[in-house]
Amino acid sequence: MSSALAIAAVTAALKDLLNDGLMDHDLSTLGSFAITAQPPDRVTTGATENNQLNLFLYQVTANSGWRNVGLPSHDTKGTRVATPPLALDLHYLLSAYGAQDLNAEVLLGYAMQVLHDTPVLTRQQLRTALGSPAPVDGSLLPGPFGSLSAIDLSDQVELIKLTPVFLGADDLSKLWTAMQARFRPSMAYAVSVVLIQSQAGARSPLPVLKRGADDRGPIAQGAPAPVLTGARAAASPLQPAIRLGEDLLVNGTNLSRGSFGARLEHARLGIVRDLLPTPVNASQLSAHLPSIAQDAAGMDAWAVGVYSLALRVTEPLLPAWGTNSVPVALAPLISVAPLTHASGTVNLSVSCTPRIRAAQESQVRLLFGSTEVMPSAISTPANTALPTTLTFAIPGVKAGDHVVRLRVDGIDSLPVTYAGTPPRFEFDPQQTVVVT
Repeated sequence: MSSALAIAAVTAALKDLLNDGLMDHDLSTLGSFAITAQPPDRVTTGATENNQLNLFLYQVTANSGWRNVGLPSHDTKGTRVATPPLALDLHYLLSAYGAQDLNAEVLLGYAMQVLHDTPVLTRQQLRTALGSPAPVDGSLLPGPFGSLSAIDLSDQVELIKLTPVFLGADDLSKLWTAMQARFRPSMAYAVSVVLIQSQAGARSPLPVLKRGADDRGPIAQGAPAPVLTGARAAASPLQPAIRLGEDLLVNGTNLSRGSFGARLEHARLGIVRDLLPTPVNASQLSAHLPSIAQDAAGMDAWAVGVYSLALRVTEPLLPAWGTNSVPVALAPLISVAPLTHASGTVNLSVSCTPRIRAAQESQVRLLFGSTEVMPSAISTPANTALPTTLTFAIPGVKAGDHVVRLRVDGIDSLPVTYAGTPPRFEFDPQQTVVVT
């Protein structure tokens, strides 16, 4: 790889190539000439104009073939792990100046012939051009960079290649306008590729002596991993949500291998609950959601809403890992009072298990028959073992049986029972208000 002097070294090597090439053609009839590498606005023009070829580096671009080599160069902690090369393409404008008519054209023609005959700068050409006396050395740089040598360019892995670039009149006009110089016959060239690499140290890992404990190597998985396809209430596939105290049936594939733990997570409310499932068969697991009687802390630990369920798999000699997740809806359990009421405005008190969180209160609605009603008041006691109580006033209710549902975060309570032989759904009389 090359040092930071590589760009200057390429320019110096091109100057040497042009100078030697024109000297070999014996252009003494034109008079003396010079090869320079100046900005065009600093070249003397007009009545005192000399015979001159000027090589100007007008643009540097990234080399598309090398730009991603060695990346990333830092790990997640910011430690350098590699020193990727800075891969550059150099773009030059070769301009010719003449003291007399046609001199500029002659110089440009010979220069283009030299560059056409030398499409690649060989390593020996670079060593000759950049050797002693060195046209570019570290004395131009301060501090520790003063030890750099431009001759490193001859040892980089890629050779330096020259390619003519035929610019249109519009591009040439823009270039010369930007340089604020008098236009002269010109030809553009692309030089590729220059590789500049830092000398900064990188962290090198130690050699691998053992592949895992006791040099056992990696452990191959002989069977497909478990994959979840869905989860539902165990009572019936028609039940849209599950309630506390009910069994959850988890469906998937390859569920007979390893030990499983089930995790339910409510992302919006930050609730995480772990269950211990039991296998049913190779494609099903069963898990029980404890009721409030079974888990007193469940009144405040759970919340109505949609959870994501995933299994945590543990197997001997393997690290634990997780499966994909599937959605599970947890519906509220409600208690309604009174269950009989006179027609007109019906005032109801509804208790909700589990408790309603503050972030959910704006989304609470009562479905009284087909009528949707907002709560008059929501009371969540400080005692976390007590449910949330809501009060509703439903005006203009006519006589009849009205099924009551509570909607929290878009999840409705289930106003049904599932019993009998064979079992079937019936409206729950404890969630039906009789209006006389």
